[in-house]
Amino acid sequence: MRNVNQRPLMCQVGILIAMSIVFLLPQIIGRGMILGSDVVFHFNRFYETSQQIKEGNFQYFLSIYGFQQSGRIVNALYGPFFAYFQGLLVLLSHSWYQYQLLSNGLLYLLSGLSMFGLLRKLNVNGWLATAMGVFYMSTYSVQYWIERQGFSAWGAAVLPLCLIPLIALGQEKKLRPFAVGVSVAVLFQIHVFSSIMLVLMYVPFFLRAFFGGEGAQAKKQLLWKLSGAIGLFLLLTANIWLGMADLYLHNQLLAPFINHNMQNNTITGTSSYWWSTPILLPLVCGLFFCGELKVWPKLAGDMKLLTWVAAIFFVLATNFIPWTWLGSLDNGLINLIQFPFRFFVPATVLIIAGLCLLAPYYRGQQLVKPIWVIALVVLSSGQVLIQTTNKMLDWRSDEAAVTLRNHTYLGTDSAAELKAAYFSTDKSLALDLYQRSTPDYVPIYQETTENKYDAYGKQIIEGNNTVVKSVEDGKLTLRWQGDSADWVQVPIINYRYTELTLNQTSLTRDDIQLSTIGVVTLQQRIGANVLVVDYDAPWYFDGALWLTMAAWLLLPIGYAGWWWHCQKNK
Repeated sequence: MRNVNQRPLMCQVGILIAMSIVFLLPQIIGRGMILGSDVVFHFNRFYETSQQIKEGNFQYFLSIYGFQQSGRIVNALYGPFFAYFQGLLVLLSHSWYQYQLLSNGLLYLLSGLSMFGLLRKLNVNGWLATAMGVFYMSTYSVQYWIERQGFSAWGAAVLPLCLIPLIALGQEKKLRPFAVGVSVAVLFQIHVFSSIMLVLMYVPFFLRAFFGGEGAQAKKQLLWKLSGAIGLFLLLTANIWLGMADLYLHNQLLAPFINHNMQNNTITGTSSYWWSTPILLPLVCGLFFCGELKVWPKLAGDMKLLTWVAAIFFVLATNFIPWTWLGSLDNGLINLIQFPFRFFVPATVLIIAGLCLLAPYYRGQQLVKPIWVIALVVLSSGQVLIQTTNKMLDWRSDEAAVTLRNHTYLGTDSAAELKAAYFSTDKSLALDLYQRSTPDYVPIYQETTENKYDAYGKQIIEGNNTVVKSVEDGKLTLRWQGDSADWVQVPIINYRYTELTLNQTSLTRDDIQLSTIGVVTLQQRIGANVLVVDYDAPWYFDGALWLTMAAWLLLPIGYAGWWWHCQKNK
């Protein structure tokens, strides 16, 4: 009997796996790359971790393989553990083309299974959950990585799973500390801003449970469990928040791109493709909100709250919010948002889930018949296939491999050579031929009006032509010939705890000069010069890093103990 009951589940998961492959077919058949605006940045991040794994040279902070081997810090501030996972995918792939197929396929599957898992936990019919899982794959929340290598798509892929703890919080007013702590930690390890939005989604449900509790004891219990969830989160993410705290306390780091025109990057602005991918998404949103209003008096409190939260995130993604004025305030928290269309990701998840929960209220009516769900999935999937096919046609017909943008450096005049590099087994080749100056997180030593992108391009990318870089004994090493005992600038970035050893002599801060973005100038000698670059993290960080890794490894044991405790106290 159990095997019979498992057949629908196996079929449903099989459909999600099959659709993940189907969405890849245009790129498999067309044998082309999709090189979006963030491809250089993330390919460098993952090449860095892949080489560290391959060669066994683990350097948590400095970039010793990627980012022009500049010694800059990126991954430590941007999902370090997940970067190593992506690096493993790069290592398993023979070329960037194979990596893109592998990562895209995993993203499709993860997002589909994630939405399917959330909807099944909400007791949504398995076939409807499957259909909505496929539909979610087609939304721009997921396509953002496929088309532009926007990394928030990986956060969007696991967001539905991370919302499962909200079910108990909303329906039973119970907070499950293990589930909440792990959910927020997982998202924090992948994409920090996505985890912030997840917490914002939890807040109204927690407040409802807290103020709607039965008494002081219930409130005390809720606060105690919240403390447990926060403690678990801090343990599972100590490597990130402690690393961030140390770096920002001892360095003035250049913030990532600050968007002073946020009003453009909304779903009602120039980023309307978030709203129209798939093209039937506006209809889905309209059906949800209109359907909710029609049966509003019949809805349970948690369903009403879900609607309000979805509406708030939806509005935040539009120009109904005065983003022009907010962007002019130069506020750190507002600058963190960068692109208001990010708020459309949680809105999309909640709208899809809410629409499925709304279906029983309209049972027997025309719009909830399976034929319309099938049509929705077929049309949305077809749009994804057409869009990817068009990109493959562009790859073959357009002579240029990439669209030239500001601060772009091409190492070849041959488009064919650049295209071929993404199919080469030497993955460093593509990174050398197509470079962009993105100075995120470099240290700032002087407040000047100098363009930091231009400075990085001149001092690091162009400066690499003057030295030979390699990794020796796990440390970044620079070699060059000095014609005279003069001061020369070397393409290395110096942070508070960067260690420099020139010709076997340790350099102090007084022995070097630093540019606006921390590029080192030192006194060479005549003849051969060797500079060794390392990073001496504070003693407490190493302990925190090992503790965090141990916590993740022991997590299954902790979960088993928590499950046994729950069963015992039933």
